[in-house]
Amino acid sequence: MKRRSEKQNIKLLGVASAVGIAAVAVSLFAAYNATVKRLVPTGTENSGNSWVYSQPNSQNDSDDVPVQGSVPNVPLGGNSSTKSSNKGNSSNSEPVEEANKPVTATIGNILPVEGEVSHPYSNGELVKSETLGVWKTHDGCDILCEVGTEVKSMSEGVVKIIDSSSLWGVCVTVEQSNGLEVQYCGLAKELNVKTGAVVKQGEIIGKTGDTNQAELLQEPHVHIGVKQGGKWIDPMSVIDK
Repeated sequence: MKRRSEKQNIKLLGVASAVGIAAVAVSLFAAYNATVKRLVPTGTENSGNSWVYSQPNSQNDSDDVPVQGSVPNVPLGGNSSTKSSNKGNSSNSEPVEEANKPVTATIGNILPVEGEVSHPYSNGELVKSETLGVWKTHDGCDILCEVGTEVKSMSEGVVKIIDSSSLWGVCVTVEQSNGLEVQYCGLAKELNVKTGAVVKQGEIIGKTGDTNQAELLQEPHVHIGVKQGGKWIDPMSVIDK
């Protein structure tokens, strides 16, 4: 009985050893296979197919992640020759025109009426209004003329707005083709133009009236306001001398 049990123990020991050896062999084969998968060819022409080992990604340990530079037509990020060639191309490229370049209209405008400027553009400074009795900016200029004087368009453009204000009276705004926006205030109610009408330089817009209540105590005049790029400017600075 003792000999039979000893023989059985020897057989079990032999089976366990064989299983252990097989497990080690399987582990070695798996490690070898994983290593081979991470080997990618460098693609050099002179030295044949040499190989480089791809380090596994710590965040995404995937065998399908390519080595930097191994994807066709994708340059390396640190390639100095690529950077230098890009610099060379930029020097030979055509200059790009500036977008939204501001329009400077210093010529091509005539006086809307012939007369003396009684109240000039205040350039943001406060001046006391003779009619309202308050200190305020004067964002245009007042040109003296008799009531009923024909008011001419300073330049060609399109009539943008026609409105009647309780302070400034009947006003016509013309969006000129030279980039300026001109307001003619204190006109008579009977006008020669309508909203959307195209006017030429020197075309009659209307006549001066007594509708400008904000400047009623001044001598008869037409109030002219000019905007460039949405900001008030001195109307006399854009008159063609």
